[in-house]
Amino acid sequence: MSSKLSDPKTSPKAYWSILKSFFANKKVPIIPPIIYNNEIITNFKAKAEIFNTHFANQCSLINNSSNLPNIPVISQVIGSLTSIQIDGDQILKLIRSLDINKSHGFDQISARMLKICDSSVVKPLLIIFKNSVNEGVFPTSWKKANVTPIHKKGKKNDIANYRPISVLPICGKIFEKILYSAIYTYFQDNDIFNVNQSGFRAGDSCINQLVSITHDIFHSFDANPSLEVRGVFLDISKAFDRVWHKGILFKLELNGVSGKVLKLIESFLENRYQRVILNGQCSSWETIKAGVPQGSILGPLLYLIYINDISNGLESNVKLFADDTSIFSIVFDPSLSANKLNNDLKKIQQWAFQWKMSFNPDPSKQAQEVVFSKKRNQPNHPDLYFNELKVKRVSAQKHLGLVLDEKLNFNLHLKTVTDKIIKSIGVLRKLRFYVPRHSLITIYKSFIRSQLEYADVIYDQPSYDSFSDRLESIQYNSALAITGAVRGTSKEKIYNELGLEYLSSRRWFKRLCLFYKIVYNKTPAYLRDIIPKQRHFRNTRNQYMIPQFFCRTVCFSNSFFPYSIREWNKLDRHITQIDSFQTFRNTLLKSIRPVPNSIFDACDPLGIQLLTRLRLGLSHLQDHKFKHGFNDVINPFCQCNMEIESVSHFYLRCPNFSTQRNDLMNELHNVNSSITDMDHSSLTDLLLFGNKSFTKEVNSKILEISIKFIKETERFDGPLF
Repeated sequence: MSSKLSDPKTSPKAYWSILKSFFANKKVPIIPPIIYNNEIITNFKAKAEIFNTHFANQCSLINNSSNLPNIPVISQVIGSLTSIQIDGDQILKLIRSLDINKSHGFDQISARMLKICDSSVVKPLLIIFKNSVNEGVFPTSWKKANVTPIHKKGKKNDIANYRPISVLPICGKIFEKILYSAIYTYFQDNDIFNVNQSGFRAGDSCINQLVSITHDIFHSFDANPSLEVRGVFLDISKAFDRVWHKGILFKLELNGVSGKVLKLIESFLENRYQRVILNGQCSSWETIKAGVPQGSILGPLLYLIYINDISNGLESNVKLFADDTSIFSIVFDPSLSANKLNNDLKKIQQWAFQWKMSFNPDPSKQAQEVVFSKKRNQPNHPDLYFNELKVKRVSAQKHLGLVLDEKLNFNLHLKTVTDKIIKSIGVLRKLRFYVPRHSLITIYKSFIRSQLEYADVIYDQPSYDSFSDRLESIQYNSALAITGAVRGTSKEKIYNELGLEYLSSRRWFKRLCLFYKIVYNKTPAYLRDIIPKQRHFRNTRNQYMIPQFFCRTVCFSNSFFPYSIREWNKLDRHITQIDSFQTFRNTLLKSIRPVPNSIFDACDPLGIQLLTRLRLGLSHLQDHKFKHGFNDVINPFCQCNMEIESVSHFYLRCPNFSTQRNDLMNELHNVNSSITDMDHSSLTDLLLFGNKSFTKEVNSKILEISIKFIKETERFDGPLF
């Protein structure tokens, strides 16, 4: 493993596969014996049949009495989409963008095969695609899916604890991408999409929605007197599997999609089949009777169109992210707020009945609400009801990966994340002696820091040192694990050694990067509209300043928009006016990121650890231990009694290591004769860090010689304490 991670020839796929084997909960499709109808099933083909029947049954309509609205289907928009133009260049571009590592469908046509064929396959596909559009028929062979069951959680012998992963033919997915582009562009250009929907929308994200939600809550906390916010969180059961085909076709036509395109979508949805494959054993084919195709390109878009009108007529603030629905009400009067929320919940319930969908059908997973409040004495809030059940009031709710607690201090979120991360740091520490440093840093950034930094632009509390210290300790402990440095080592020195920015600096940087996108309309309008409107200034400097929020409370002042506006206004004008996001990002990053000290591909883990401790100023040397207040050291002098046991003394003057030093100087002279003529200060730096004036190969040899000397002296053997 160590050699593979060190080898530059290791492919990215193999590299990440090795790393994920240590840190990720890899979903391996190994199915143990399952219990079905009180029988233990071990045969793979029998298991495949059982899983296939189970998954197919999930794709069924809710059996209620609702019918399509009895109204004429007249387009509600000015434009219409009746046909789709396709050209060869479009197909060739999609073929060349295929990922050859992706699985292929039952037809055995792989991405690699298509990329080898390149332009020679464009004309046949163009003929098929055009005929499909003209006839309104989606090819039957592209509507068959291979399905693999993937365990979610719970007992592995229960089929209810698995979800299906479908793989469709690649040629069909290329066709879907062309259809997707045309339909999405049509809906986008005609402003048909629900402005509250953030899921599967270009330019939108979980973080954008969370920024909007938390801003409203913090702003309410800041009011005088402080206001509360009630948030209700709903979840559509089996959302993608329950879509009513007649319903989605009705809504497409209502929004101007008609003619050949509508007929093609109808063909795309009907007569679909799937089979489950386990250990090479295939089930029979099952028909899919409802839902949008899992694993397809068009599926998520059709789902968005299906639920696009869910918020029509609601008074509360609605936020949608795919199948997650949440509604919020700022509480000026508890009774009025409760009435408004209950009315809206009733409308959502009616919408679900009309369109054969189901929210929170399991009584054990009922709808939940959080009353966000900073009040010590909260007023009585009347109960809310959904699906004839009382909405369960909880102190915190995980929404889009962020735990929103009732006081919005994010303590529970950070505890949840840090508890998980601590285990990863332990793995990092064990890997230090087997994995090169650059791989350890990659592991830290990918599997530890990325988890810690999710939604950090929201939970950051820059005015609280204790908050920053709490987060910084995670990175500091990771840096100790990577380097083998001793606890008590300077945080600044170890960060400089590895080229790591302070996490507090990264949060400043990430907030300003997101704010740049908001200012320059690279995010949805709902974020841009939060920024206070620009006023006219006579002063030239002020005309580039963004008006600030008045903040009564620290929590609102620390929140995303007030903080980002203050920091944005502090930036030089030439930075805020950079017209390229990447240039803006690089400019800010350069101001906070230290240049790491190189180890020039040295491959001695223990030797690198000892060298690093000397670089960082905390090692067995008396001078280091004395400066850090070790109890077993009364002065910084060397045992030779000549002088303070500094790094320079150890390398170049201590008589206890004369023999090893002679070898050291001879080897350095053989590398470059000018080295031995250096003054002691320069030579010490060279032995610790190398020198940029030398080639990488020469520096690598110098560090090898330095490490050899360190180990041969045996000065650093044994425990430090």
